[in-house]
Amino acid sequence: MNKRLRNTLQNLALALLTLSALFLITRLPVFHLGWAGRFQSLLASHPAESGYSPADEAGGTFPSVHIMVTGDSEYGRYGQLYATAGDPLLQQILPLFQEALGSAAEVGAAAEKTLRDALDAPSLHLDLTTRLPMAAVALWLGEETEIDREVRSMSLTAGEGDTATLYLRGDTGEIYRCETALPASALQAVCDAASPNNSCFAYETNYDPLAPYTVLTDQAPQLRDISAGLPAGYTAYNLLTALDFNAHTLFRYQESSGTEVVEESPRTLRISPDGTVSYSTRGDVSASLYRVSSAGEVPTLQEALAAAWRLAGALTDGAGASSLTLRAVDIREDGCRIAFRYQVEGIPVFFPDEGDALSVTISGTAITAFAYRCRLYTAEEDLSPLLPAGMARAIASLHPGAGLSLGYVDGITGQISAQWLAR
Repeated sequence: MNKRLRNTLQNLALALLTLSALFLITRLPVFHLGWAGRFQSLLASHPAESGYSPADEAGGTFPSVHIMVTGDSEYGRYGQLYATAGDPLLQQILPLFQEALGSAAEVGAAAEKTLRDALDAPSLHLDLTTRLPMAAVALWLGEETEIDREVRSMSLTAGEGDTATLYLRGDTGEIYRCETALPASALQAVCDAASPNNSCFAYETNYDPLAPYTVLTDQAPQLRDISAGLPAGYTAYNLLTALDFNAHTLFRYQESSGTEVVEESPRTLRISPDGTVSYSTRGDVSASLYRVSSAGEVPTLQEALAAAWRLAGALTDGAGASSLTLRAVDIREDGCRIAFRYQVEGIPVFFPDEGDALSVTISGTAITAFAYRCRLYTAEEDLSPLLPAGMARAIASLHPGAGLSLGYVDGITGQISAQWLAR
């Protein structure tokens, strides 16, 4: 009996020592924290819940949008620039677009006059501020759709019938009309609650050269200056750890420019002193961060977006940088390119060379390259000295086809003011 008890105690002690050793290993810097999380999930008594929701993640990374709410009268318009996910009005509007998209049946192309006449009745207009595939917009709305188009703006209108009509407008002006099952009364209720603020579309003004559906507001909003620079967490160690590289690898060297090059065949990471980071691979990568489709099949756009969002999150968290929002999705024969930009309190940040904050290249079932500009933006107390809205419209109209928007242009390290942009 004593021998059996002694053996049991020895086995228990060995098990405890093994678990203790494995736990200590996960605390060593050479291991990525993601590995520790996966190990801990193996010890759980039930499968770990990831909590991942594509719609939730899309909501956090989707760009801010322009809103126009129209009423029954010519002067009954309410306009708002750069509404973010937490905006109360946008939270009222999005469920209507979700319901409409879920029941949408495309009727066909529509004329410009048809859409403009529809916008004279109670309607909701969302300018996405960038061109995106409908699949990405549907993911943002938390809905599924078979509509395969690229969209720049969407309009829900209450016509003569009992249900609302959905208009989808592309970046080059093409318009498509969809019938929906959304009750027109639900749309009417939101429109009735909006107080007009004399906003209008550019096509309704004397500023004809502007892009016709540019949302124009009477008053310039009050925006704060921002400070721009590299985050304190921008170090090779932090980035290597976040990107599933061995932080203590010996396969690294420094170029004369100060760029640190890390090679873990078949992949290469380049970390420059100015905050630019680039990645490339010459073959298959086993690291899960770079995998898009675990089934080895051609990934869906939703899978590609999810993979790009995971990478964006790893870069942001690893360096302590500002968060990123979706800017563009370009679908190619062998994959796609997904681009992100920065925005501060909903206002986008641009670079003088028109480049992206992050561009991710997906080929086959993996992320094969990315280019990243690591930046940290902090709002200051000083207000940006903006031109009056009327003057900004007049100047922007000198650039035919341009829209009028607000933004920050990050060309320096230091304090940056918001400005009107003709883009």
